[in-house]
Amino acid sequence: MTSAPPLSPLTTSEALPLDGHLVHLPPAPPTGLVTATEVVRDHLTRLGARFGPGSGPRHAAGSAAPARGRYATTGPQTVIGLSGPHHAPGTDLTLRGWPAGDPTPFDETTAQAATGLMALHGRANGGPRPLGTDYLGTLAGTVATQALLAAALSGLRGTPVRTARVSVVEAALFSLGPYMAAATAGDEPEEVPTPPYRRTARPPFVSADGVRFEVEALEVRPWRDFWKAAGAPAKDIANSWRAFAARSTRAASPLITTLARCAARHRYAELVLLAERTGMGICALRTPTDRRADSDVRYDDDPWELRELPRDEGLPAPRHHRGARPGSLPLPLTGLTVVESTRHVQGPLATSVLRALGAHVIRIEPPGGDPSRRAAPFAGGVSARFAVLNAGKEVREIDIRTAAGRRAVAETVAEADVFLHTWAPGEAARLRLDEEDLARVHPGLIYAWASAWDRSPDGPRPPGTDPMVQAWSGVADTVRTPDGNPAPSLVTLLDILGGQLAAESVLAALLARESGAATGRLRVDSSLLGASRVLLRPLLRGLDETPGSRPAPPGLVAPTADGLIAVGAAAGTIPSVTGGGPHGGTNGGTGGGTNGGMNGGTDGRGSSVDPTDRGLSAATPGAGASGAGPSGGATKTTTTAAALATFAAAPSSTWVKRLHAAGVPAREVVTDLAALPQDPALAPYFTHDGCARPTPPWSFS
Repeated sequence: MTSAPPLSPLTTSEALPLDGHLVHLPPAPPTGLVTATEVVRDHLTRLGARFGPGSGPRHAAGSAAPARGRYATTGPQTVIGLSGPHHAPGTDLTLRGWPAGDPTPFDETTAQAATGLMALHGRANGGPRPLGTDYLGTLAGTVATQALLAAALSGLRGTPVRTARVSVVEAALFSLGPYMAAATAGDEPEEVPTPPYRRTARPPFVSADGVRFEVEALEVRPWRDFWKAAGAPAKDIANSWRAFAARSTRAASPLITTLARCAARHRYAELVLLAERTGMGICALRTPTDRRADSDVRYDDDPWELRELPRDEGLPAPRHHRGARPGSLPLPLTGLTVVESTRHVQGPLATSVLRALGAHVIRIEPPGGDPSRRAAPFAGGVSARFAVLNAGKEVREIDIRTAAGRRAVAETVAEADVFLHTWAPGEAARLRLDEEDLARVHPGLIYAWASAWDRSPDGPRPPGTDPMVQAWSGVADTVRTPDGNPAPSLVTLLDILGGQLAAESVLAALLARESGAATGRLRVDSSLLGASRVLLRPLLRGLDETPGSRPAPPGLVAPTADGLIAVGAAAGTIPSVTGGGPHGGTNGGTGGGTNGGMNGGTDGRGSSVDPTDRGLSAATPGAGASGAGPSGGATKTTTTAAALATFAAAPSSTWVKRLHAAGVPAREVVTDLAALPQDPALAPYFTHDGCARPTPPWSFS
């Protein structure tokens, strides 16, 4: 276990990148876009923008345009504006749930169903299942913030952006690109579980004294030694290693059950000692209540640290950054260069975002290339997952462990605008490639670090992988198994969100440099822990008051005659049918969560009760809702086992059509990611080069 180095003496400029800007928000965003809109508001105001409801963008003459009509909600979309002193008309961002042209009702549950996230999360949970949090809304809010920051930067560089567009679904597809690529790899698509799933002995484990804990090993030796000391048979240890090592890339981890039984024989304190002796990472799962006591939550830390460092008077003055002629920018970051030394998902995703916004990205890899290139499945002889994150980047193979390699890095960044790395804490200083070292060759360089734990000073932390940060941060407590137990999702939720936040932080730093808000050296840090704070903010805010309430329960997932359907929890209610069959609705009452039933049900927290192991999941709030049968009228009813059984009487398309007519979010649950690029509604958002590659989630004009 390692801890982050202590904070160096830094100075923070009083100026912020968006000083003088106004953010214009809708009076009441659509229910399905509330989380995304709140993320945009929070992040832009942290960067200095003032919240001006009802104050429209300034015209050239200086008069204020009425904003209420301009930013009013229309269907499953809304408009957010950002105006500033350097670009008076500002940029209007249209934020949609579904892509353009789809006016049907939208919410988080149906978006997770339609984009494959529900199926990915369900690979380790018995079947497609909603996450217990507004993950896609949070992700889309970050992507929308990127669009507005990029538009403001483009205006400063000579090309104003009047409009931008983002949809939650496009943000989801782009961010889940590695999973899409693996499912569609042309050489040999990845073999993945399909429903019905077999529940397996996946992590986390439970100790003899009832502590739920995660383990982490980045190589086989700690894994082997830990389980051997715990009493597991050598054959089971060996047979489980490959599944464990690939759990985050495949979103599944079918381990041998004897490992769980061995863990259950030891108290947690004993297991911690075994882990320390063998080099295994170990972390007890924590709750949002635990997190509220941590300093970064108590002080409501920003998702990133943007700092201006004092410029050494002995260094040359920063070179004037690149400008651009008016009208010369096809994309906001055209003409800027980003150098990266990153691996896995968080860093490569961040730079793929910056590249999609127009930056030239130079990727530093070790001699022989990044080992991730050689990870199956393959597309065109290269790992499909690697290709989708790193396509279009210039690659330079440099051994940064040598003096010659370090000189090569310095020469590479000498003409760059940004340097981003994901090295372990202290590694940059050890390599003599920290911000002070690189400032000697380029004082105007923006130095960015995307880490697991950031510089938070609360003591040693476990290894900085996605499952461990989920366990430590409380995310695992909101993302539960069908039996209601906390467990990290095996989808790389924080790596993905952390990569998007890293890109957002770099855009903020570029804007600070371009606007003159910062004149010294700029450093920006982001982390998986910061991503967890953004994701859990609805639970963690209210630090000195009553703790935030748990997000609304997810909608239900139920079997139909030909598949699975997801029905959203719009306006805090979940419509369903309690009887009458496919040709008519019936009347029901109101109630809370339901348990049991032939086809499964849930309690009020969204924990699946699934006696037939068919992968059903649902959640029902305490109030009744409007429901509709495929050929009958809307009814006042509640979700029950009988309602779930009724869905099986008709095909998914019939239910979706009828529920949409009643204004209820509903979607067929995608269980095969390879089908997404073939869907006529989603095909325009993919390109194909050895595998399906989602297109960037924003557009500008």
